[in-house]
Amino acid sequence: MAQPERSDGTSPAPVSGRNLMLAVGSAVLFATLFLISAFINAWALLSFVAVVVVIAVLEVDAALRTTDVRPPTVVVLLTGVPMLAASYVYGADGQLTALAIMVTGIVLWVLVDRRDPTPIRSAGAALLIGVWVPFMASFLALLLQRPNGAWFIIITVGLTAASDIAAYAVGSRFGRRKLAPAVSPGKTWEGATGGMAGAMLVAGIVAPLLVEQLSVGRAVALGALVAVVAVVGDLAESAVKRSLGVKDLGRLLPGHGGMMDRVDAMLFTLPVAHLVLLAGRL
Repeated sequence: MAQPERSDGTSPAPVSGRNLMLAVGSAVLFATLFLISAFINAWALLSFVAVVVVIAVLEVDAALRTTDVRPPTVVVLLTGVPMLAASYVYGADGQLTALAIMVTGIVLWVLVDRRDPTPIRSAGAALLIGVWVPFMASFLALLLQRPNGAWFIIITVGLTAASDIAAYAVGSRFGRRKLAPAVSPGKTWEGATGGMAGAMLVAGIVAPLLVEQLSVGRAVALGALVAVVAVVGDLAESAVKRSLGVKDLGRLLPGHGGMMDRVDAMLFTLPVAHLVLLAGRL
């Protein structure tokens, strides 16, 4: 059986059937919790996302600390989680205000903490965590403000998953040309192309049925863009893991690694979906 790595686009190392079943099971559980919270109400979804953000932040923090960096992650958590609520209640103004408070808090922390021999590295690491996880995740809250916002979120997450699955299916069979060998040797152009085709196909068929404002053409364009940005999100996490010398940022989800290994692409596709809706006035 094949290792269910996302968008790798190459023939992966064999794993046991049990590991594959665990991977599928954890993915189904994650998707189920996401959908249940999305259908309850906006605050239920934001609460689910807040839990995901906390776990992901702690995973990145733990990985960074293996290199003797000591980021003030407590500041990121205390300002990053409220950023979700601020973004939903006050929109972009609330999001940017929360980000400014986070940056100020990080700078003040490293200035006051005299025990840290590398305050610049610590501040930089905290800013990486804060922007990468809670800030990018807060675009989901901005999407929730829009008409049919929950459906747009479900569509975007679904297209991200469709791109992953199609990229894996095509790449594992036909992958030959390396996409970014220095960052992620497993990813290929064939896999990325398959991922884009899969996302466009799903978008063109499903998205217009869920949101009337999305024509088939717009939906297909959104699918293509989501597929491209999903690869960027995967490569961004791969670059961080490679620089830290770790395979996964966590072990929470069997078969997937950590929470960041599950949501890395979504942290990039959700902001892009928000910008697309703004540009298209949807």
